[in-house]
Amino acid sequence: MGSPSITLQRITRENELACIALKPREDQLSLVATNADSLVHAVKEVTSIPHGIYADDLMVGFVLFDNEVYSDGYYWILRLMIDEKYQGQGYGRNAIKQLINQLKDRTDCRQIRVSHVPHNSVANRLYKRCGFQETSEFEDNGDIILSYSFEVNGHGD
Repeated sequence: MGSPSITLQRITRENELACIALKPREDQLSLVATNADSLVHAVKEVTSIPHGIYADDLMVGFVLFDNEVYSDGYYWILRLMIDEKYQGQGYGRNAIKQLINQLKDRTDCRQIRVSHVPHNSVANRLYKRCGFQETSEFEDNGDIILSYSFEVNGHGD
């Protein structure tokens, strides 16, 4: 099976309700914030840009990421979720690759970071398959931090 073709499109008033309607599986509800909460976060944090993950004209997921370097010197993927109906089809992996490609040419982007709750082994495997590595660091709430370094992954100077 080839990688699905996806695009990342900004969340606007026109597609906001479709974004809010996306849900992870029941057993994943404790692993990710709701899209509605993530959209509120994006309003408060002006560097965070919410995007729908689209397969053709269909929104299959959501990603929230920094559009400029964060105060700690990194770009962050703050949220990533694929609707329960579309999981396991490569959309998450393809969205992460799209995001890496968007950020790789920015001169101030040397590293992308992401975190997840410790027992989210599915997210951990997904990020590692996309080139992220453990940092041995944790968020204040105990979430595991992974990083994607352009130098390590062959996109650096």
